[in-house]
Amino acid sequence: MASPVKEKHYIKKVVGFYFAPVWQSFFTILYFVFFSYFAVFHSGKIVLAVKFLVYTIKNSTLLLGLPYLFWGVVFLIALIIPFSVSLYALLLLYEIWHNHWDKQRKMLVSLLVLFATPLVIIAMDDIIRLVASQDVLREFVVLNHLNVSGR
Repeated sequence: MASPVKEKHYIKKVVGFYFAPVWQSFFTILYFVFFSYFAVFHSGKIVLAVKFLVYTIKNSTLLLGLPYLFWGVVFLIALIIPFSVSLYALLLLYEIWHNHWDKQRKMLVSLLVLFATPLVIIAMDDIIRLVASQDVLREFVVLNHLNVSGR
């Protein structure tokens, strides 16, 4: 009876991909550091999203009104997307290069991810600032000393 082959854990495969002992690892490590920093930087937005949820639950949701609901949903989604996109960009490069595409397509899609991800994050930052400047969210913004202007 053959012994079962022990499969590597997914995260170990991803880390092995980024830190492989080949010269191309220079680029994968830079990519990893770049998007890891993005994820760490935007992890504070996840904390802010949790604070916003707690604030919403503490206050009477009946008194907050329908505009608060809609702006609040947009605010939460815009807070979560930059962190999520940063983490997903780390996993996506591994998935791209372990796909059965030709090398040119892998390079093109990798470059697309490299340039599109920061654009999505910048757009979400602008949306967060726009939504946070709405009158219905003003009390939360003031209580948490949020800088809506971005300066």
